[in-house]
Amino acid sequence: MLVSIEYQGKIVQALGEINWGSDLNIIFNILRNRFDSFNDNGFYPHPDEVALRQELKEVATLRRLAEQIRALDAHGVVLRNLGLQGLPEERRNAALYALTLMLGYPTSTDQRTGRVAWDVKARPETGADGRFVTFSERVGSADMHTDSSFYPMPEEQFILYVVNAAQCDGGHSILIDADDIYDGLHRTPEGEAAFELLRTTPVPFRVPAVYAAGDDQVEIFEALVFGQPQREDDRFTMRWRYDSITKGLAARPDMRSPELIEAIEIMHCVAEQEAARFMEQLPNDTLMLADNHRMLHGRTTYTDERRHLIRIRMSDVPNAERIGPSGVVRD
Repeated sequence: MLVSIEYQGKIVQALGEINWGSDLNIIFNILRNRFDSFNDNGFYPHPDEVALRQELKEVATLRRLAEQIRALDAHGVVLRNLGLQGLPEERRNAALYALTLMLGYPTSTDQRTGRVAWDVKARPETGADGRFVTFSERVGSADMHTDSSFYPMPEEQFILYVVNAAQCDGGHSILIDADDIYDGLHRTPEGEAAFELLRTTPVPFRVPAVYAAGDDQVEIFEALVFGQPQREDDRFTMRWRYDSITKGLAARPDMRSPELIEAIEIMHCVAEQEAARFMEQLPNDTLMLADNHRMLHGRTTYTDERRHLIRIRMSDVPNAERIGPSGVVRD
């Protein structure tokens, strides 16, 4: 199923040779029977997702693929040739939803629509009113960040699936491991001080308008950039999004200090310029899976508005146990 595997630090690149056969139809029929609506092919966190996962485990190709992905034991996975290219949107997204449910519990961080599968593509009409536009709504580059950094419980994992790669020699996907961020900061006394401050002092993250509860609301969430580790082999968990923090500080000037501003700029420099990174333009039908607590991700600039990826975020715990807008339990 995975015919070649190559490690680059804590990132693995794999090539798939996946014969889905009739299993794609089986997956689609299972989901059609379970969902009252596919939510414009975006799905939503299913209220009986634990039982649904058990049912999907009976689909042989899906089960074996999920087992092989989990066995890679990496912080980032790039899997080429997933075998979904050319499928109608409803069937492609059904397969992606099913695979992510085998790897975690897909969440919805869009408070308005409840969608799980999010289209990462340019929306030229957005931002015209001056609202805070997120990376997934526009062309151009995306600074290094973690997903859901502005929510109480950032998901542990996410996938990006390439529907249409940019045809402009841009839009390269970037991954940076948390250990490389740590090493980059600890090369200088100033970087060490920045790490200590961001480990002990909360910063304000502003929620992008598309994820906020209302157009006119400025939503802020305060959190540490480097939080307490949740797993035995971690130094820390990481949440980071430079534009969200700078906009948060603009909305909360009482939280500003010269030391904090300097620490944020040092971290930004390490993430954007200094830390070792994986960077490739991923071809169509490629799946990228990343640990959202241990990896920063971003992209190089691009201009091709036809570039189209699908993103799904996954929690390690069922949605009913989550706190905040990304779970079934709402604020």
